[in-house]
Amino acid sequence: MAEDPVDRLVKLGFSEYEAKAYVALLRKSPATGYELSKISGVPRSMIYEVLGKLTARGAAMTLRTSDGIRYAPVPAREFLQKLRREHEGLIASLEEDLTSLSTAAELYEYVWNLKGHDTIIAKAREMLAQARERVYLALLPETCEELRTDLADAVSRGVQVVLYSPQALDFPGVQAVCAPAQSAGLPRAEMLGLILVVDGEEALIAEDLGAPEARASWTISPLLVFIAEHHLRTDLYLPRILALLGERALEVIREEDRELFARALESHTPTAERTPSSL
Repeated sequence: MAEDPVDRLVKLGFSEYEAKAYVALLRKSPATGYELSKISGVPRSMIYEVLGKLTARGAAMTLRTSDGIRYAPVPAREFLQKLRREHEGLIASLEEDLTSLSTAAELYEYVWNLKGHDTIIAKAREMLAQARERVYLALLPETCEELRTDLADAVSRGVQVVLYSPQALDFPGVQAVCAPAQSAGLPRAEMLGLILVVDGEEALIAEDLGAPEARASWTISPLLVFIAEHHLRTDLYLPRILALLGERALEVIREEDRELFARALESHTPTAERTPSSL
């Protein structure tokens, strides 16, 4: 059901009486204060004060006639365009003023926690919408469709997008890399649903996206963002390096680290070398 025009005018800063009086004027004008009081439901004791406020904000006009003062509305399209210009100007000036007040340096020291699937996806979409140069994204296939339009929009703006997933994905304009979770070195890979780094400036890491307790961490800490991006950018090369090393991989990788590379090692080490003691 569509929201009542009065309710929407209230959201734009009108009082309830002002909204009711303006809507009544659009339905019948010119009209006296007495007539508007009956049409709008605004008490007679308040109607002239309300009409004075509408006139002051440019929503109504007074007409002097031989039998007294009547009121007419400024046409809705004209008035709404005026409101739009005023709000855009206000937002622009606020953005400038509030940005200058922000203590961005303090944000570097924090990792912010997000909860809930919808909240996390909304944050990912916001980050993708603001991307200017590059995006590195690792996600599970079930999360891909939710961000498909946002990734396409980023590509259309000329943003370089590199996408890592355990399965091959078809995203036009996106460099999609099939990177099995273990060979990509993702800790707790079965739980991580999304890692997103935008422009080397902010990072979002989420887990359990399909569960009610989905949670994520977001940061603009230069060090943490660098680590997350470095992690994603180097993942691409690990399977290729192991393939080149072949059976020498076990010689190069320290014994205590072999568990991290178990599946990748199985893929690139001869069968004879795959013994419990060697992994």
